[in-house]
Amino acid sequence: MNAVKTVGGRTARVVIVGILLSWGLTAYVRGLLRADPAPALHGVGLAVVVLNVIMFALLGSGIWLGREYGARYRSLAIVLLLGAIAAAMVLYALAPDSGNGFFFSMAGLWALLMWLPVPWGITVGALTVAAIGGLGQAYAASGADLGLMAAVAGITLGALASRQGKAAQEATRRAEAANAVLAERSRIAREIHDILAHSLSAQIVHLEGARLLLARDGDRVQALDRVERARNLARSGLEETRRALATLRGEIPEPKEVLQELAEEFYASTGRPCDVHVTGVPRELPPQAGLAVVRTAQEALTNVRKHAPGARARVALRYLTGKVELEVTDTGGTETVEELGGGGYGLVGMRERAELIDGTLVTGPDGRGFRVSLSVPA
Repeated sequence: MNAVKTVGGRTARVVIVGILLSWGLTAYVRGLLRADPAPALHGVGLAVVVLNVIMFALLGSGIWLGREYGARYRSLAIVLLLGAIAAAMVLYALAPDSGNGFFFSMAGLWALLMWLPVPWGITVGALTVAAIGGLGQAYAASGADLGLMAAVAGITLGALASRQGKAAQEATRRAEAANAVLAERSRIAREIHDILAHSLSAQIVHLEGARLLLARDGDRVQALDRVERARNLARSGLEETRRALATLRGEIPEPKEVLQELAEEFYASTGRPCDVHVTGVPRELPPQAGLAVVRTAQEALTNVRKHAPGARARVALRYLTGKVELEVTDTGGTETVEELGGGGYGLVGMRERAELIDGTLVTGPDGRGFRVSLSVPA
C-alpha cells in the first residue's frame, strides 16, 4: 500500500511539474514572438534566438549534471548555471521585453543557492538583483523591473530558508541515528540477558539433578549424564551470546528451523516429544519479530522442562496477514516437580519483549497443561 502511495505521489508531481513547465514555455514563447525585437534569422532577432538556445542549454545541462552526478560534477554544473544566468542578463539587456529569460534562469539560481557555500550564494543572489536593476534602468523603456527584482530576492531568501530546513532535518536524522544506536545497545543487553538466563537456569536444573542423584543413591552414570547436559547447555549459551549481535542486525535464522532445533533439544533433554506445526506461507520476518518468536518459544519450553516434568509439548507457528502467532502448549506434568534454585527471564520478560514491538502475550492454564500464546505484527 505504501509503495502504491509513493508511486502515485511521484506520478502526481511529474504531471504537475509537466503542466507548469508547458504553461511557462508556452507563455514565454508567445511573449518572445510578440516582443520587439522579435526572433529572426538576421540581426538582433538572430542574437535573441542564439541567446535563448544558449541559456536553455546551459540551464538544462547544469541542473541535470548537478542532480544526476552530485558532487562529482558539481563544479562544472555551477559554471554552466552561472553561464545560463549570464546569458539571461545579456538577453535582458538586448531585448528587455522579449519574454524575459530571467524567469527560467531562476531555477538555475535556486540550484546555485543550494549548492554554493552560503556566503557565495548570497553574493550571487545580490549581484543578480543588482544586475536586473541596472540593466533595466539602462535598457528598458519602463526602467528597472521591480517585480522581477523582488522575485529574485524571494528566490534567494527561499533557497536559504530551504537550506536551513535541510540542515535541521539532517541534525534530526543524526539524533535519531544516535537514539537508534542506544536502543540497539539496550536490545543487545536484553538479548544477552535472555540467553544467559535461559542457559544458566537449564544448567542449574541438570546440575541440581546430578547433586540430588549423588546425594540420594550415588548413581554416578545418571549424574554424569546430567553434568554433560549442563556442559552442552553452557557451550550452547556461549554460542548464542556470540550470535546475539548478528541476530539483532537482521541475520536471525528462519524461525521454523530454530523451532525445530528447540524441539530436538527438548526431546534430548526430557525424552518426551515436542511437535512443531507451521501453517500459512512462511516469509521473512522483521528481526525483532523473529527474535521474539524464537526467544518466547525457548523460554516456554524451558518452563515446561522445569515445571511440568514428563509433559509432552507442542509448538504451533502461524503466518497470518500482518502478523505472526506462536503457541506453545504442554500436556501437564506427570512427574514430581523438584523445586530447584535459579530462574529464567520468565513470563515477565516474554511479555515485555512482545510489548516492545506492539505485540501481545497471553498465558494461562490449558486443560491439565499450560499455554503460552504470542502475537506480533510482521
